[in-house]
Amino acid sequence: MRLTLLTRLLRGSITNERELVRYMASVTAVCVAIALTADVINQLTFFVDWATCLRSWAITVVVVLVLALPISRAIGRAHLELYRAKLLAEELGRTDQLTGLPNRRALIETVYAKGAGTLALVIVDIDRFKRVNDTHGHLAGDAVIQSVGRAMAADLGAFGMVARIGGEEFALLSSTASAESFAAKLIDFRDKVSSTPILIEGAAVRVTISAGVAMRREGETFERVFSEADQALYAAKACGRNRIRFSPLHGALDERFGDDPFEFNLDPTQRSA
Repeated sequence: MRLTLLTRLLRGSITNERELVRYMASVTAVCVAIALTADVINQLTFFVDWATCLRSWAITVVVVLVLALPISRAIGRAHLELYRAKLLAEELGRTDQLTGLPNRRALIETVYAKGAGTLALVIVDIDRFKRVNDTHGHLAGDAVIQSVGRAMAADLGAFGMVARIGGEEFALLSSTASAESFAAKLIDFRDKVSSTPILIEGAAVRVTISAGVAMRREGETFERVFSEADQALYAAKACGRNRIRFSPLHGALDERFGDDPFEFNLDPTQRSA
């Protein structure tokens, strides 16, 4: 039992300064109790007088405190730093290094953490991004990705998680908003990107975006929603870019974007403009 307690103290999880103080107090108390118990047995076994006993016990307590407090603090601090390093590693594993936004892994983990409830997914792609790299260089391309990512987080972040899911693609994941509620905001964001040049080393780079939107229905998997949003994005690209298209369930909303009517089918052979 005592060994189990010591093992737990030595391997305890410490996640903040308060737990560090508690750990130090626990370890020190255990050490004092063990040392004092041993000294009490020793003094009573070879009893001389009570003054000698009390003096020995006091010295034992002081010595243990002097030794146990800094040692337990060092061990506890190591546990705390290890925990913080683990958190940092996990955070870096969920963060896109270029934009600072959550990455695809973080997006997927959030989806499964939220369960199978109502979900809106928007996939945004920078139009003709290869042309930016070919014309202005890859550093300029990185700057464009950063600029669009920051703008998307600022303008659409209130609806849910904005993530970079790879290359020049971003995603918005919302469990609170309906497609109708952020349709106007998506239009504003699209227009803002197309009308705002990105200044890169004195050059004004203009880009546009296309987006596909899908809503998860009851019992539908996220993979299915992602596929619908991705194909809606494909439809937006196919009909001229700088467009926003909804999956079939919300196809009627396309009329609010002022584009030519566009009927979208999941079957690529049935797409028509």
